[in-house]
Amino acid sequence: MAADFRYRQLGYLALNVTDIEASTRFLVDVFGMDQAGEGPDGARFFRVGPHHHDVMLTQAETPAFARSSWELETPEDLDRAFAHYQRLGLAPQWVAGDETRALGLERAFRIVEPQLRTIWEYYDRMSYISTPRRNTLTRFTGGKHYGLVVPDCKAVTDYMVGNMGFLVSDYLEGWGASLLRAWPNPNHHSFAPLGFPAPRAMFHHVAFMVEEIDAIGKLFNRIKRFNVDIQFGIGRHPTSGSIHLYIYDPDTFVWEYTLGMEQFPETGARQPRRMSSAPENLDLWGAVPDTSR
Repeated sequence: MAADFRYRQLGYLALNVTDIEASTRFLVDVFGMDQAGEGPDGARFFRVGPHHHDVMLTQAETPAFARSSWELETPEDLDRAFAHYQRLGLAPQWVAGDETRALGLERAFRIVEPQLRTIWEYYDRMSYISTPRRNTLTRFTGGKHYGLVVPDCKAVTDYMVGNMGFLVSDYLEGWGASLLRAWPNPNHHSFAPLGFPAPRAMFHHVAFMVEEIDAIGKLFNRIKRFNVDIQFGIGRHPTSGSIHLYIYDPDTFVWEYTLGMEQFPETGARQPRRMSSAPENLDLWGAVPDTSR
């Protein structure tokens, strides 16, 4: 791990959707988020906790992953990260003031990482919202992660560990997937490159940590009323130990509730495990993911 800056957490994800009204109904009525205002070009913000937003949706002709945004621990970490990516030749660019204000950010810059050509945004402060959330369907802890389908999981993993400040928590034999934590964030993983056959990087899922098992059970029953399909679960991951339920949104993006993720110390953490890829070892409760979409 060659990076000299420290992550706090995954900040937010920006996604393009084909029907922003349908996606809004899904996030509010099914998933339990608060709609939290609008951003540039009619984008909509959604939050699960006290920060300005956790998800940004933008209307588009084609559904797509737009970018991830990462909160660093201090303003000094942001400056170190900017200098780090300059040294790597990735030409980081500061986000203009009008846009950072609309995003609720103090300062932010973006890079295009070279393995997948995806946009990464870094910031050090996001506006804190003191008004309590209105949506009472679910209590979230604020932790989250996401996964992308990638053509070469091993290459992506090696680059992120060598250049972007991530550590491997576990990986699937044959490098079918790896689970990467944004050091020193303690969560088992904040990003998961998934080595499914694909010519380019594609969005797979985003997960939000919930406070109690009841949230997952209630979601399981709630989706029946909204004709929402399950992608995976209810189950328990043998890697992080998390109980999970993955569901499809109107664009067949996958959204996950997760509970009970393994936590890593900043120093002295265990070594990554090479996990079996046998189908019977992919879920501790025998859940089987839907691969038809």
